[in-house]
Amino acid sequence: MRVDLRLLLFAVALAAVGFLVLYPLSLLFFASFEVGPYGQATTLGLGNWIAAFTQANLQSAIVNTLTLTAARQGIAFVVTIVLAWLLARTNLPGRNWLEFGFWISFFLPTLPVLLGWIFLLDGHAGLINRLVVELGWANAPPFEIYSWWGIVFVHLMTNTLAVQVMLFTPAFRNLDASLVEAARMSGAGTLGTLVRIVVPVLTPTILVVVLLGVLRSLESFEIELILGPPARIDVYSTAIYRHVFDSPPDYGPAFALSIMIFVVMVPFVWGQQVLGRRRSRASITSRFALRVADLGAWRWLAFALFVVLLGAMTVLPVFFMVLGSFMEVFGYFDVPDGAFTFDHWATVLSDPLFLNSLKDTLVIATATAVASMLVFPAIAYLIVRSGYRGRGLLDFLTWVPTMVPGIVVGLAMLWLFLQTPLLRPFYGTQLGLILAFMLAGMALGIQLIKTGIMQISLELEEAARAGGASWLYTMRRVIVPLIAPTVVVVGVLAFVAATRGVSTAILLSSHATQTLAVFQLKFIESGDMEAASVIGVVLLVLSTGVAFVARMFGLKIGLGGR
Repeated sequence: MRVDLRLLLFAVALAAVGFLVLYPLSLLFFASFEVGPYGQATTLGLGNWIAAFTQANLQSAIVNTLTLTAARQGIAFVVTIVLAWLLARTNLPGRNWLEFGFWISFFLPTLPVLLGWIFLLDGHAGLINRLVVELGWANAPPFEIYSWWGIVFVHLMTNTLAVQVMLFTPAFRNLDASLVEAARMSGAGTLGTLVRIVVPVLTPTILVVVLLGVLRSLESFEIELILGPPARIDVYSTAIYRHVFDSPPDYGPAFALSIMIFVVMVPFVWGQQVLGRRRSRASITSRFALRVADLGAWRWLAFALFVVLLGAMTVLPVFFMVLGSFMEVFGYFDVPDGAFTFDHWATVLSDPLFLNSLKDTLVIATATAVASMLVFPAIAYLIVRSGYRGRGLLDFLTWVPTMVPGIVVGLAMLWLFLQTPLLRPFYGTQLGLILAFMLAGMALGIQLIKTGIMQISLELEEAARAGGASWLYTMRRVIVPLIAPTVVVVGVLAFVAATRGVSTAILLSSHATQTLAVFQLKFIESGDMEAASVIGVVLLVLSTGVAFVARMFGLKIGLGGR
C-alpha cells in the first residue's frame, strides 16, 4: 500500500502543533479558576477573574493599551508603506544597504537602546534637552520621554518601523510590474492602480503585518514598564506582568487577563484567515517582471531622508550603548576619578556565568534558527497548497501563541514541562528553550513563508508535475528556490529572537542554562547598567553579524536579488 507522504506529514504537523499549543493553553484556562495563594491548596471559583477585572487601574490600562496601539500602528503603517515602496520598486541609491539598516534597527537590544534614548531625552537631564536650553532655542526642556508620546516614539524608533519595513519590502519586491503596467495601459491612474491592483494583491501581507503589529503592541511591556510609571501610565501587559512578578506570585489574575486577550483576538485572527484566503493573489508567475521606477533627481533627497532616519534609529542608540559600557558610572561625565574605564568589560568577560551564557545562547539560537527553517516551510506549504480538511485549524493553531503575552507563554511552557512526565527532563535545558522559542516565533515565521508561497502561481508547480516531477522534486527545485530569501529571513529572525528574548526564556532558564538576554536582565534589575551595556554590545555583535551574512546570501538568490 502506497503511503501519501503529504497526508502523513500533515497529520504529524497537526498533532504536534495541536499538542504544543492547546495543552499549555488548557493549563492556563483551568489554572485561572484555581483560587488560592501560589504553592498552597486551591479551590475552584471565579475569584481570580473578579480580582483581575475589578482592580482600580485596569480601565485606564485598557484605554492606554488601545490608544498607544492605534497611534503606533497608524503612524507606522503610513510611513512604512512609503519606505518599502522606495526600497523595493525605485532606483533609490544604496537601497539594499538601506534596507539592511532597518534589520540592524530591529536587532538592537530593546532595553539598552531605551537607556540610550533616556540619556538623550530625559525631561530633566537629557543631553538633547540640555543642549537645546543652553543654545537658547527653548526656555525649558522641550522633550519628555516619560510620557505617552515618549512611549510611542521609542516603540517606533526601536522596532515598530523596522519590523514593518522588513515585512512589506519583500512583498513589494515580488509584485509583478506587468500587473501595474496593464492597469496603466487600461487608463488607470496612480491612485486607481493602488486601489484596484496593488492593495488587493498585497492584502494577505497587509493583514498579516497589521495583525502581528497589533499583537506585538498588546504584549509589549518593557518600554511601558520603564517609561510609564513616572507619567502614571499603565497598560494591559504591565498589569499582567505585575501579577506574575508579585511576591508571592499572583498567577491566577494573570491567567485570567491572558485568557481574555486570547478571547478578544480570536475573531481578528479568524477574520484575517478568511479575508486572506478570499483575497489571495499570486504575483510570481512564469511571466514575472521586476522593474523599478525612476525617481530622477528626487532619489538623492529620498536617500538623504533614509540616512537621517536610520541614523536616528541605529547610530545614536548604538553609540550611547557602547559609550555606557565604558563609563565609570552610566550617563555621568563628571566623575572625579575619570568618566571612562575598561573595568566593566574585564569583569563581565571574565565571569564564568557570562561564558556559559554565551555558549548557551549560541547553541540555542543556532538550533532554533535551523529548526525553524526546516519545519516552518513545510507547515506553511501544507496550509496554503494542501486540500486536506483541518488545514484551517492548523493555520489557526500557529497563531495561538501570539495571542498571549510572552511571559505567559513561558509560564505555560513551564507548566507543560513540569506536569508532563515525558517532558519534565527538558525543563531548564537547551532543548526546552529551543522548543519554547520555536513555539513563540511560529506565527511570524509561518505567516511570512505563507505570503511568499501565496505569491507563487500554481502554474509553476503544474508545469513541473506535467514533466513527471514528483512532489518532493517540485518542492526542492521550484518552491524552495523561490521562497529561499524569505526562509533565510525567518531563520535570522528566529536567531535574533532567541538571543534577545527575555519573557519567553526567563521562567524556563536555570542556573546551569540561561541566555545572555536573561543574564543581562539580572544586571539591569540590580542597577548595574554598565555591565548590562557590555552584554548589550555582545548581543548586538551576534545579531548583526548573523544578519550581515544572511543578507549577503539573500541578495544573491531568489527574485529579490536579481
